[in-house]
Amino acid sequence: MSLIDRYIVQRFLLNFVILFMLLFVFAVSIDLILQLDEFVDAAEASIGEDGGFVSLMIALAGIVVHFHGPRVFQFYGYMVGLVSVGAMGFALAQMHRHKELVAVLASGVRLHRIAVPIICAAFALNLVQLLNQELVLPRLAPLLIRKHGDIGRSGVGAFEVLFTVDGQGNLLQSPSFDPDPAVNTLTYPTILERDEAGRTVRRITADLARWDEAAGGWRLTNGRAITPQSQFAGETTSLLVGQPIDIYRTDVTPQVLTMRRYRQYATMLSLKQIREMMSDVGGPGVVDTDALVRLWFARYTAVLINMLVLVITLPFFLLREPANLLRQSVLCAGAAIPAMLGALLGLAVDLPGIPPAAGVFLPALVLIPVAMFMVTLIKT
Repeated sequence: MSLIDRYIVQRFLLNFVILFMLLFVFAVSIDLILQLDEFVDAAEASIGEDGGFVSLMIALAGIVVHFHGPRVFQFYGYMVGLVSVGAMGFALAQMHRHKELVAVLASGVRLHRIAVPIICAAFALNLVQLLNQELVLPRLAPLLIRKHGDIGRSGVGAFEVLFTVDGQGNLLQSPSFDPDPAVNTLTYPTILERDEAGRTVRRITADLARWDEAAGGWRLTNGRAITPQSQFAGETTSLLVGQPIDIYRTDVTPQVLTMRRYRQYATMLSLKQIREMMSDVGGPGVVDTDALVRLWFARYTAVLINMLVLVITLPFFLLREPANLLRQSVLCAGAAIPAMLGALLGLAVDLPGIPPAAGVFLPALVLIPVAMFMVTLIKT
């Protein structure tokens, strides 16, 4: 790497870190102002009635860090593309202001060469995002799906499970499910096994049901399987015959229940977890398999979109002549923000008649000719 490459990369990365931290602190500050009562109540509950003002402030700071700290990784995933564009703009604007681009041109180096270290550094940041998505976000998912009502907790609170169909057509219901990975427990679950006509052929009840990953089912406490049986042959009168049952195997896993409750949870799964869910689900309706396919391919398409938007915005700052940088910044924002939001919307929308695996690449196919055209506008 040459001296000019190291100089550009260092300036780009420094601007990226500064801009990213400013945006994150700004977002946290806005949320803290809007939800101040929730944070204060959680802080007061943690210190009790005997705590003073200083203790309250320390507890409040700890609550804010505990709630928003893990979100820095989620924020990075959302903003790496736009922040890269902003860091590029600031880096090139500084070089343009100090006439460094003129010096580069005078040395016989094309302006396209200046863009190479920026593109390489931005690509490295997107690779970091892939590692973040695979290694960090799945571990932090229980913390990231918390709402403000869960402030101070190590995960989301228990919620009711309405009748959920599994891959065999059976129904599972529970008044309360604790999604904490250390718990994964259903309280007083009811399972209705049905025949092909939808009629209940067996009802399973228990006091508790805890997920057993090795067995691939719910381990039941005081489980009872109640089956209707005729008392005499030919009679329609039925008796309820109960038998003990220890485990109920199903493809309705804790991840499925959490994902159906919190749609955002699916976006934080790793590719391995998505693949396992697509292979384990036994029938339609358990999870949206098309959505999982879109998530799978969107991980790679998002990197391509981030890089294309960066290339599209380069000509606004890669200038050989004097220009109004404020005007160029406005034009850059007007191009980058709609392109990024439109492309990400295209990743999430199910296009009729187009397979999900192909539909996620359409936004990138639209941006490629735009990026090629914008590169030709660079005067060098």
